[in-house]
Amino acid sequence: MKKIFYVILLVAIGFAACRKTPTYDDLSSDFIVSTNLDKTASFSSYKTYYIADTVVNLGGTGADTLLTDANAVKLVASVKNNMSSRGYSLVARNAKPDLVQRMGVVKTVNVEVYYPGWWGAYGGWYPFGGGYYPYYYPWTTVYTYNTGTVILDTYDVKNAKANGQYKVIWNISSFGALGSDIGANLNRGITSINQGFAQSPYLKAN
Repeated sequence: MKKIFYVILLVAIGFAACRKTPTYDDLSSDFIVSTNLDKTASFSSYKTYYIADTVVNLGGTGADTLLTDANAVKLVASVKNNMSSRGYSLVARNAKPDLVQRMGVVKTVNVEVYYPGWWGAYGGWYPFGGGYYPYYYPWTTVYTYNTGTVILDTYDVKNAKANGQYKVIWNISSFGALGSDIGANLNRGITSINQGFAQSPYLKAN
């Protein structure tokens, strides 16, 4: 019986080892999406919400600004579409909404230095004719890449007076690499918002 078990185990390992590596085109370039919720919140008790048509550019360098261009409007529109599909009604800010949403984005430029040190397996030393000379890297490569983060916070305004605070009851945080195509980056942001709603089925007014 043990022999049969070991044969099955070896076959299983063999199949796992033979699994093909996905091609580059099959790898997803979408943002990673995380959602958080206040488990004490009753999402169906809220009926109205407000969100501004601007997006906060958090920047990360002390130069925070408000984005008001067409791309910002498209990002906010994706939130409105999702909220409407969940039964929530958009109202004006002074109409005492039950919820207030705020969207922010962060763009970060990452700088990395690559040292071609695969000879490091020799401990940084390489023998020539019995002597040892210190190995050094003749060049380095510096490369940069941009990453983006989209944040959507949802505040409970309806119960703020009773709670004594504006509690964030739901949040989307998405993160990923940015390319040079602004339209493609915008689509990644919108897709991440849609994904945040998709993985939050509890967020509905009815």
